Amino acid sequence: MKRLFKILATVVVLAGLAMAVLSLTALPAMPQTGIHSDVLLRNVRLLVVEGGEMTGPRDVLIREGLIVRITPVGQLAPVSDVLEIDGTGKYAIPGLWDMHTHSTKLSAQYLHPLFLANGVTGVREMWGCMSEPDSYIACQEDRVSWNQGLVRGAANSPRYLQHSGFQINGGNEVPESYPDFFRVRNGGEAKELAAYYANQGVDFLKIYSELSPQAYRNLAVEARAHGLSMAGHRPLGVSLPELIAAGQRSVEHPRLFLLECYRGASDFRALHDPLAAFNMDLRRELVEQHDPDTCARLMTSMASAEIAWVPTLQVLAMSARAQDAGFRNDPRLKYIPWPIREGMWKPDADNAAKKSRLAGHAETYEQLYQLARRNLVDAHEAGVELLVGTDAGDSYIFPGFSVHDELREFVEAGISAADTLRLATLGAATFSGLDHQYGSIEEGKAADILLLNDNPLANIEATRDIYGLLFNGQFFNRAALDELLSFAEQQSNGVQFNLKLLWSLVSSPIVRMQFAD
Repeated sequence: MKRLFKILATVVVLAGLAMAVLSLTALPAMPQTGIHSDVLLRNVRLLVVEGGEMTGPRDVLIREGLIVRITPVGQLAPVSDVLEIDGTGKYAIPGLWDMHTHSTKLSAQYLHPLFLANGVTGVREMWGCMSEPDSYIACQEDRVSWNQGLVRGAANSPRYLQHSGFQINGGNEVPESYPDFFRVRNGGEAKELAAYYANQGVDFLKIYSELSPQAYRNLAVEARAHGLSMAGHRPLGVSLPELIAAGQRSVEHPRLFLLECYRGASDFRALHDPLAAFNMDLRRELVEQHDPDTCARLMTSMASAEIAWVPTLQVLAMSARAQDAGFRNDPRLKYIPWPIREGMWKPDADNAAKKSRLAGHAETYEQLYQLARRNLVDAHEAGVELLVGTDAGDSYIFPGFSVHDELREFVEAGISAADTLRLATLGAATFSGLDHQYGSIEEGKAADILLLNDNPLANIEATRDIYGLLFNGQFFNRAALDELLSFAEQQSNGVQFNLKLLWSLVSSPIVRMQFAD
């Protein structure tokens, strides 16, 4: 027995040393596959985002990453020293945005190439660090560094156009050694927290589900005082009218109207621990006791207050399809690192499948998912500002690809392809206050342009059939985009990268808090 123990102890030590060595070894850099050049794009049809239509054939001159001229074919004066791209039979749309992402320290190895290979050029980051650097989560300085790399032409990533700190959940998310003000137990701590994040340069405070109503009200006051907005979840104890009064800028995820339009919503909010009561029986009640009249009133109020909703429908799709072998064996899993795929995604899907096997609940998740789709269309028709965000990296939500999946969700739910494309481009830029630079193909704006082989107004799935990408003064042809996909696949299946990622996960105090909660 002693000999066996010594052998096991030796194996553990050697494995730990191997992990440490491999985790500290530098990883290969993301390949720079784009061609840096001014561009003349000839004979291409352009999406007019606001009009929801395609132009006739156009010539587009791009210099230093900006759109200089757009003319009917053949009317542009001769130009030299440009890369000419034949756009015959192609359709140009603005680069896509994902308005709900979670980046990691190792994003350059798999997230960034997946975003760009899928034509996602802008993101809104929905988490960050607290007062300490983190081994796993991308901090504000990481995102700023990636943006600076783009400006210098030294590296490629999507543009990080909206920034958040870590979720504010009332204290259970805060490691013990971190400053007390992150727990926002009173107005003074709310003031300190807002001041800290304002100094960090974030755009908004990320609100989370278990934050108390009083802490939420304190944060609303201090966010305004420090020039910040609030975005994120609706705290379970806070009603949507209260959220509207507080001025929260956006609400994330599909359960917003599932819970708010529930006839027992007031009683649910009044519970000591609403989250503990959120079981399968309650989920079924959300469907059976859905009140469309209440929903209509709330949607009208939300639209009038200009508060955006980011429905992330794929969050519910995962639960509804957790028993589907085809869904569980998606070929895109090859782009997902082993610790995430096996340590997070598989257990989440297993848990959802297990709950679906409870008596009387075979269809509960599917019914919730379909009700959320109907809520989406109703909210759109009521004038609620919608944004396309995906919660990229959450279980079975494939970064980059997930934007196309969410576009399909919107269209299948009943929103037109034209409106859906506007929401994923100009709508996102307008929400971010950046529509003067991004979001549409116009003279003077950034040439973030996705070239497609087919017309997405006729079939939204055409956004996946990418001929090339113009971004940050570069042209990525199909081969260059495929090289980015290959790099992400190689990294996500490489021993060195997976060990490094695993080490970053277990070394993160914030991640350890999430798993302990």
